[in-house]
Amino acid sequence: MLFKSTFLLPLLPFATAHFLLNSPQTIGFSDDEEGVYPCGSFDATNRKTVTDFPIAGIPISLTSTHPEDTWFFRAALLNDTENWVDLSPAIAQMGTGDFCSPSVKGPAAWEGEDGVLQIVASAPDGYLFQCAAVKFVGGAAATAPGNCKNGSRVTASFTDEMLVLNAKVTSTSGGSQPTGTPTMTGGSTTTQSSPATTTSPNAAMRRDGALAVLGGALGVAGLLLI
Repeated sequence: MLFKSTFLLPLLPFATAHFLLNSPQTIGFSDDEEGVYPCGSFDATNRKTVTDFPIAGIPISLTSTHPEDTWFFRAALLNDTENWVDLSPAIAQMGTGDFCSPSVKGPAAWEGEDGVLQIVASAPDGYLFQCAAVKFVGGAAATAPGNCKNGSRVTASFTDEMLVLNAKVTSTSGGSQPTGTPTMTGGSTTTQSSPATTTSPNAAMRRDGALAVLGGALGVAGLLLI
């Protein structure tokens, strides 16, 4: 049912938590508030546990309980957590279980910088968020652990789904960022290059086409309630 409202809406968790960030280590996880932008209700600047992120590549391991998700891997500098760079094209996962991209590369210009890795899941019930505190470093890519593989019921492929913020499609910032290409079935992935994009938060289009509030208070003219 479609409801229209001209009221200012407070920040609301639009979805129940349905994914885990296995590695790198998450800043924090709340089952009830995973839908809160930008890091599932946790402070994006939390540095309690910091993981080295070789710009040559780092494995990202996830577990989803949804029958389908679209993953967005993004990063921001610690001193500018309102501007995010896409590290990969969106990845569509089909099937519940583990998904791992063994070598997601970082922005080359960020070597030596403190940053935040953000994982966004576009799920059937809305957007979900988790983050990891990272430091971008040089050197060889991190070695993917032996358990970095897709579950037996999981398939994955790149998709052209876009994360839409403030009712605008993410804008291309130029340059290229190597990405992890997921396999169509269980197993490891390969890498390729694609343009980097940057986004600024506040509202994002859900997969059903409705606006989801991501940060602060936002007036939403048309909110699809499920």
